[in-house]
Amino acid sequence: MVAREILTVLNIYRRASRQEINFAKSSVAFSRNTKEEVRQTTAGTLCIRRENKMELYLGLPSKVACSKKDLFGTIRDRVWRRISGWNEKLLSQAGKEVLIKSVIQAIPAYAMGCFRLPTTLLSEIQGMVAKFLVGEQGKS
Repeated sequence: MVAREILTVLNIYRRASRQEINFAKSSVAFSRNTKEEVRQTTAGTLCIRRENKMELYLGLPSKVACSKKDLFGTIRDRVWRRISGWNEKLLSQAGKEVLIKSVIQAIPAYAMGCFRLPTTLLSEIQGMVAKFLVGEQGKS
């Protein structure tokens, strides 16, 4: 049985690395071709929950199954929330540049290291940053 072989491999890893595997924080994903019976027995044997379609890992989706624009819209929303909060404050041009370089550029950086983000999303973010930089407040 596949699940028992997986447990054997995980136990070998655990002993070799001296790291415990937290099954409560773990999940298992299956291809769409996997039979439901195999999914149930594997997840049950491993005592691991089955992965949700929209599960996040380190703030990013573990699977890209739907529109990337919709999926990564949270990045755009995070940038917009930051910029909206800063629009309330009276900031110099240099202060705005520092905030953009230190905070705004960091928001999509991790996602860009893992996924190729849609160019429309990147253009929207660039537009928000440009409007913030030149002082067009309240416009997205």
